[in-house]
Amino acid sequence: MGGMMGEMMREMGAPPPKELYPSLMSLPPQLPPEKREELLRQARERMTAGKNLLSKGMEALSDSAASGDIRAAEDATARMRQGLAQFESGVAAHRALADGKALRSVALQWFKREMTLRAPPAAEAPHGLFGLSWFHYVVMLILLTFAGAMIWMSFRRISRAEALLTSLTTGKRVVSEIAPAARSPRAPGAAPEAALTAFPAPPPAEYKVVAPAGLPAGRWSGQLRVAQIFQETADVRTFRLMHPAGGDLPFVFQPGQFLTISVTTEGKEAKRSYSISSSPCCRGWCEITVKRAPHGAVSAFLHEQVKAGDLLEASGPYGKFSFRGAEAPSIVFIAGGVGITPLMSALRYLTDQSWAGGIFLVYACASLKDVIYREELEYLVRRHPNLHVAFVLSDEDSPLWTGPRGYITKDLLVQAVPDLSGRLIHLCGPPPMMQAVKTILSEVGVPPDQVRTETFLTPEPGLPRPPGSPISAPSAVAAPICSFVRSGKTAPLPADKTILDASEDVGVNIDYSCRQGYCGVCKIKLLSGEVTMAVDDGLAAEDKALGFILACQAKASADVTVEA
Repeated sequence: MGGMMGEMMREMGAPPPKELYPSLMSLPPQLPPEKREELLRQARERMTAGKNLLSKGMEALSDSAASGDIRAAEDATARMRQGLAQFESGVAAHRALADGKALRSVALQWFKREMTLRAPPAAEAPHGLFGLSWFHYVVMLILLTFAGAMIWMSFRRISRAEALLTSLTTGKRVVSEIAPAARSPRAPGAAPEAALTAFPAPPPAEYKVVAPAGLPAGRWSGQLRVAQIFQETADVRTFRLMHPAGGDLPFVFQPGQFLTISVTTEGKEAKRSYSISSSPCCRGWCEITVKRAPHGAVSAFLHEQVKAGDLLEASGPYGKFSFRGAEAPSIVFIAGGVGITPLMSALRYLTDQSWAGGIFLVYACASLKDVIYREELEYLVRRHPNLHVAFVLSDEDSPLWTGPRGYITKDLLVQAVPDLSGRLIHLCGPPPMMQAVKTILSEVGVPPDQVRTETFLTPEPGLPRPPGSPISAPSAVAAPICSFVRSGKTAPLPADKTILDASEDVGVNIDYSCRQGYCGVCKIKLLSGEVTMAVDDGLAAEDKALGFILACQAKASADVTVEA
């Protein structure tokens, strides 16, 4: 730039500018007076030269603008910039000498400006609280909001867990919800089910079970595959059974019916009946829930030997202990221990169907850890407002449990089930418990025909058995022989043997299950003679009227003939 400006100065008749600032860089801090005067002279000359360049450039710019000569205008502006730079540098040097400033620093600033070296930008002054930007504040606000939400959710989880524990220990959700005090008072004269049934019960025809095409009518027997095993309590397991080839079950069942499972243990075949605990809505599988009995051969085999993937011999379904919602506008289930299983099938079915009637379950167990399906029942209570569940524990010693203790009493039933005397009741449990509950129900005015029972448990030793009633046939023979008409065989019938025992002695196949008089599987027709039965719970009134007997209970003192 210095060479170009020198050429321009020569063109205008002016001497080239002195190299002022480079000489300033080499000067010592302290200058002699003669050197100082020389520098002042050079500064004035630079100011004069710059002023002349500005004047010449302004004239040239005016002429070029008038003539429209763009190139001449560019040259004129270049001269003006050069003149301004020389004038400013002369003024700066003159001022520095007059003020006594260090000439070296003045020259250094000029050098940086000429080389277009900008001074570093000044640091931005802090702004806002603690010198943070708005971006920082926004990010921190978002993080604080998220942390607050997480803390709130944690407290909500803790609160829900405490509420669940309270429902288990105090029975407030399970017991008090079905107590009259927790319900809206009923207006005088109102219909009993007005607050319980949102819709009228559908006609019975809608609940008729029709087997899909291809399924055999009546009883079925064959193999089922164990798909999965669930540990319900310490001594109770649920076995999920499926068709060995997959697909739907080879039979249809009603809620509350049971299957007979046959196993071979110690070289002998043993059969036991187990209620189907799953809902009939599940067509691909069914479940049986089995409690291991202290001396039960079949239950021990199922608990110890059977694993997922095994095949079990089964037959059924059997039983008439069923409720599908058409029989009554509401239902009361009373269960003891593993007696919950047939009732659970009906309860699951009703909730699967969103049945609108009132469902009441009073469930007696030894302790909280013995309550089968506890978590599922609590879930269903929360999901279905028409379902009410009450637990009563006989041996629970935990101070956390503040619900009912002991056994089922009249006060508990009246509190748990409003208008108890007008409702249909299904009862299942150990015989002593069932007998005690029947007595209570009779005391509160429940008609006997509104109480239906199911029992598969062996009565405890020492309990008196109900007296047998003889069933007569048209003709009688005096010999102690049992004749099996269909198979064409006969067998001696000693006083200590039942007809089922005699049939096994001669190879006559009579289907059976519990061998205790409760399931009704071994029901056969008595053609002649008389028998007595210690237990006949497995026979309905119409069965007795038609002459049916239970082979596992029937004994005779004279010859009899049966259809087997």
